[in-house]
Amino acid sequence: MTEVKQGRVAGKKVFITGAGQGLGACFAKMLSDEGAKVCLSDVNLENVNARVEAINKKHPGMATGIALDVTDSDQWGEALRKGETAMGGISVLINNAGIGTYSNIEAETMESWRRTHAVNLDGVFTGTQLAMPYLKMSQPASIITISSIASMCADAHSMAYNSSKAGVAMMMKSVALHCAKSKFDIRANTVHPVFTRTPIIDPLLNMAGNGKEAEKKLSRNIPLRRLGEPEDVGYAVLYLASDESRFITGTELKVDGGMTAGFA
Repeated sequence: MTEVKQGRVAGKKVFITGAGQGLGACFAKMLSDEGAKVCLSDVNLENVNARVEAINKKHPGMATGIALDVTDSDQWGEALRKGETAMGGISVLINNAGIGTYSNIEAETMESWRRTHAVNLDGVFTGTQLAMPYLKMSQPASIITISSIASMCADAHSMAYNSSKAGVAMMMKSVALHCAKSKFDIRANTVHPVFTRTPIIDPLLNMAGNGKEAEKKLSRNIPLRRLGEPEDVGYAVLYLASDESRFITGTELKVDGGMTAGFA
């Protein structure tokens, strides 16, 4: 009898924020290819629906889409209820939605500061807190939050972004410890990409001149001398979503081409 190969996350039920494009869309595709049911959420429902249609064409019935503004707690509650109903549970939460802002201490505005933290930090808190009952019902479970190398390497013109991404990294350590002390089989980890080829870095590329020369400038401090690809981050997320990482919690997984290792 021929053995049927199971996907690395077969049976997992994954709720993803910011899944209309970029990293979130990549995660949804890679996880569904490996056997997971996926619920894609984003403020842009049109983008989400297009991604869901593509996944269901390849894997019928494995994807659903929901509109979600992560700064709205009421929307979070409704989205999680719909996601749980559509997938029959939620065993993996991927906090991916985020915005990039570029300003220094003298130029930053309170409006921009608050908006950045509302999306990148408060949205992760709200979603994780509201998702806990669902995750507890679908153990073993995993919380994966997309932070950034910007949480470790500051930039004069990314103050709010640096702060928000450092905040979610520390938040997830606390969540991991709470779950472990409570004897929940729920892990919490953060993934820290360097500049990755997604729309969030378009302003940086524009400031650097765009084209190949701009990419060269952005990657000059990356030892592997290239930008990250969405799939580079996707494989890290796939690992943390799978039971292969059952003993990994409270950690920071860097996907940075060696940037935080030192100069090269």
